[in-house]
Amino acid sequence: MKRKWIMFAGLFLLAGLLLAACGGTTAAPTANDSGQAASASSTTNSKTESAFAAQTVEGGSVAVKATPLKMQMNATLEFEIAMDTHSVDLADDMMKAVVLRDDSGMEYAPSVWDGPGAGGHHREGKIKFAPLTMNTKTLTLVVKNVAGVPERLYKWELTQ
Repeated sequence: MKRKWIMFAGLFLLAGLLLAACGGTTAAPTANDSGQAASASSTTNSKTESAFAAQTVEGGSVAVKATPLKMQMNATLEFEIAMDTHSVDLADDMMKAVVLRDDSGMEYAPSVWDGPGAGGHHREGKIKFAPLTMNTKTLTLVVKNVAGVPERLYKWELTQ
C-alpha cells in the first residue's frame, strides 16, 4: 500500500512539474477569424530601460513577443522576437516573415536574423534593420503569416 502511495505521489509531482514548465497565459487570442491584422498588447520590459515597451500578440496558437532593443534614427534598428507555442511548428523564415513599416506605409526588409533556424515550439532571436534616414513618427514591426495570422502589428511612437 505504501508503495502505491509513493508511486501516486511521484506521478502527481511529475504532472505538476510538466504543467508548470509548459504553463503560460490563458488570455484569448487577439487575432480574429475574419483574417484581420492582430494588434499587440504592451507589457513591461525588464530587459531595457528604454521607453519602448515589449508587446505580445497571441493568435493561431502562437504568442509572438517583440521587444525593441535599439530604436534610434540613423542607427541600426534591432528587435528581439520570441515565439512560443505548444501545437504549431515554428517553421517560418524570419527574413521573409518580418518587415518594418514607417508611418507613410513604406516597408523595409530586415538585414539580419540572429536566431535559430526554422522548427520547434520555442524560438527567440534578434532581427536587425538598416538605419532609417527619413523622419517618421511611428515604427510598426509586422510579423506576417505566422500560424495563419495574416499580420501581427507592433507599433511604437518615436520622439523627435
